[in-house]
Formats: sequence, C-alpha cells, structure tokens
Amino acid sequence: MTLAPQTSGSANSSPGQDAALNFALLRLANLTGAGLVRVDAEGHAWPLNETAANLLEALGGSYGATAPGALSSALATAAETGTPQLNEVLTSPPVSRHITVAALHSDGIGLVALRDHTEERLLQERLLQSEKMASVGQLVSGVAHELNNPLTGVMGFSQLLLARELDDTVRIQIQTIYGEAERAAKIVQNLLSFARRRRPTKEMADVNALMQRVLELRSYDFTIRNIGLDITLDAHMARVWVDPDQIQQVFFNVIKNAEQAMIDAHGSGKLTVVTAGAEDSVRISISDDGPGIPPEVARRIFDPFFTTKDAGEGTGLGLTICYGIIDEHGGRIWTENLPEAGSVFHIELPIGAGEEREPGTAHGGGAVGVTPSAVSGRRILVVDDEVSIRLLLHDILRLDQHSVALASSGLEAADLVERERFDIIITDMKMPGMDGASFFRQVQERDPAQAERIIFITGDTVSPDTRAFLQRVTNPVLAKPFKIGPLRDAIEAVLGRGAISAAAPSLVESAIHASEPDAQPAKTTPDTHTSS
Repeated sequence: MTLAPQTSGSANSSPGQDAALNFALLRLANLTGAGLVRVDAEGHAWPLNETAANLLEALGGSYGATAPGALSSALATAAETGTPQLNEVLTSPPVSRHITVAALHSDGIGLVALRDHTEERLLQERLLQSEKMASVGQLVSGVAHELNNPLTGVMGFSQLLLARELDDTVRIQIQTIYGEAERAAKIVQNLLSFARRRRPTKEMADVNALMQRVLELRSYDFTIRNIGLDITLDAHMARVWVDPDQIQQVFFNVIKNAEQAMIDAHGSGKLTVVTAGAEDSVRISISDDGPGIPPEVARRIFDPFFTTKDAGEGTGLGLTICYGIIDEHGGRIWTENLPEAGSVFHIELPIGAGEEREPGTAHGGGAVGVTPSAVSGRRILVVDDEVSIRLLLHDILRLDQHSVALASSGLEAADLVERERFDIIITDMKMPGMDGASFFRQVQERDPAQAERIIFITGDTVSPDTRAFLQRVTNPVLAKPFKIGPLRDAIEAVLGRGAISAAAPSLVESAIHASEPDAQPAKTTPDTHTSS
C-alpha cells in the first residue's frame, strides 16, 4: 500500500513536513489503531500510515485525492476557530463504520487523526439496549404475572363446561371464550419473550430452511399485496445452533415490517432475501424498496414500545423481541438504509458447536374439552392462595372421582399433612406465609416419600430462585395457565412411578423452558374445606 512517507514530490516537500514524519511514531499509531492524514494547502489528503489509508478509503477518499467532506469540514472549522476539532462520522452502507475525526489546522496545512471505534460503539449500544430491556422487562413480567391466574380460571372452567352436554349455540360461545383466553395467554408468553426470560431450546438448524418456511407462510400475502420476492440463499452455508422457533419469529417480524413499509409507501414492492456464510457466522439480509428509515427512527428502532404506527396498530415490541432473541443467541441485528431506496435488516448468528437432536415436544397442548382420566378415587390436597385456582382444581379432580382437600396457604397445608396422608399434593409456588419451596422442604423432612408425590403449579418460572428450585427437584411442574390434560398426565406419572424419574424432567422442562407463563397470586381470604 502506498503511503505518504514513502513518496516524493509535493507530498514530502511541504515546509516542516520532514521533521514531523517520525517513523517510530507512525508505527505506534498503527499499533493503537490510529490513522494520521496530512491535508495540504490544495486540499489533497495524504495518509501517513497504513491505518490512515484504510480509514481514508472507508470515508470515501484515496491517496492524493481531494480530502473527503468529513476531513475538509473538520479542518475548515479548526482553521476558523483556531482550536482542534473532534467529530464522529458514520460511513455509508454497505459497511457502516463509526470513525472519530480529530482535526488540527496550522499554517495552511491540516493534520487529521482517524480512529475506527465501531466495535466499541456497537458494544455500548448493546449494553444500553440490554439495560432498557431489563428495566422494561421487569414491568412486563409483573403485568404477565397478574394475568395468568385469571387466565387459568377462564381456560380451566371453559374446558369443564365443554365436557357437559350443551346445545350448539352455547358450545360455540364457550369455545370462543376459551379461544380468546388462549390467545391472551399467548400474548403473555410473547411479553415474556420480550423480557428475555425464555431460555432458547437449541438444536442444529438450517437457516435457509427456516427462512423458506417463513416465506411460504407469507407467500399468499405477497401475492395479493403485489410484493415481488428475490431470494439468494447460500447453499453451502453452515448449520447453526439456534432455537428454530425463535429464529423464525425474528424472520417473520422483520419481513412483516418490511412488507408494511412497502405497502404504506407505494402499495406494492420487492422484498430481497440474501443469506451468506462466513468462517464463524452466517448473515441473513432482508431488504425492501420502501421509503427507508429516518435517522431519528433508526436510533430507536429496537427500543421497547417504540413504534411509528398509529395508535392501536402496533405495540412497539416486535423488533425489541427480535433484538432480545438474537442477543440471546450471541448474534447481532442492525438496520441500514440502502443507497438507491429502502432499507435492509442484517442478522448475524454465530456458528456454534452443538449436538444434533430431534426437536423436543412440549407438554401443554391438547384439544379443548375433557377426556376421561385413567386414574380416579385418590386423596389429593390442593394448595393455592387463589380462590379461583382452588375451585378449578377441585372441580377437575372431582370430575375424576378424587377426594379433595383444599388449603389456602403453605402453613395451612402443612397442618393438614401433619394429620393426614395424601396420595397427591398439588401446590402453588408463590404464597404468603409459607411458599411452595418451604412447604416442600417441610414435607420432605417429615416424609420423603410424600414429598415425591408433590406436583408444583406456578407462574413464577422466571425468577432465579424459583427456577433453581424447580430444576433441583424431580417433581412435575405445571406452568399457569395449564390445561387439564397435562395435569392428569402429571398425576398419572406420580402415581404410576411412585417417584418421578424419567417422566418428570420433560414436564419440568416444558413448564420452565417452553410455556413459561408468569403469575403472581393475589391474597385471598382463607377457606379450607374438604370434598369427598
């Protein structure tokens, strides 16, 4: 690479320039990532070291050519004010870089120091974004917490009603109630995903295949909305260690945003999807030919609850969720405007080592309604401080001919256990006075075999203490809002094995890592009673 110290002529013959060129100083500048550029009286830029040549090129300049605007404007201000200037410049796509420009002007000659601090800026932005998401995530978790208990009641009692003989109109109405409650439960789960509380369930996956599935889902909408599609997929790209569902959610959200931008701009458009593999990562670029993203919007585009849509049309969480998911995977997501028109979202995912496995299936599904249980006639203790949850579990268990005792707190349940032995104990985790973990430990000290027959129900799968406890024990866990089928599965597993072994971890993993709804029990008036 040609540098000014190695040249002759006007580049080396300016007054005092020979004395300024210190080879050792330039070597040190290279080592520290600093580039030095001399701008002569005619406005020509001469890079003095290798780093300067690279950064000058990134700013749109070249050796001996007219200095780029970022340099000339900084030098002009320095000459006018008589003081050095320090500016930050963001270069244009396709590779945007944050470059510091420090300019000093003296006797018609300018000296500029350049430094690329892109990585530092990206790190700062990621830390700032993480702080924002953590603080707002606490708020979101609290809201989700309060919703799950009533949702459990609505969904559970709807299932019980659907088990009865009903006329068609009433059945449709109750199915609608159940469906809307289930929809609300999914919204809560999305809020918890935003709060980055869900641990990814990872497997080796083909990013191209994940992208193609999402595009297939959107293909009909592309057709009716006059959106063309240009796809270039790297067939030799390595597979990556990701949660396929989460990555597809990211693709879907980004594509939906691009689609909306094009429709709002000119009623149609062209979506371009490109994937490319590198040595240690894969990159997915999704671009549109819409209006582009204004700088003031680009700075906040991943902020929680920030949206440019009209009231009622967006929550401002879609891209924030995307950011959280990619960050959880150790990757990057950012956006740039295209020179011609439109914008592009880049997603980079690291190529990580992982074992090939088949995707797991989570408990908690099942058709609406109630089928007969394989187990009946047992003595079961239900412990929950929410009246609606106690009544729901009572009615479900009585449907299966179980004898049921109810307790509204851990202390009350501990007293009952002292006086009577139960085949099964179903307990909430978060309760006033004595929580589920303390109740479990007390039962375990008194009767280890009885403790093995405890089933936990909870919405608090997000707090570190609760997660750590549930992962230590081998008992089944049901996350609120739960369905009747998984409850019966847990009961059958406990009674069938006496102690949970192979069956329990799948229930625990399902509750903690898949559904993860979050519920905060409200205080209620104690009302212990026994049904038989």
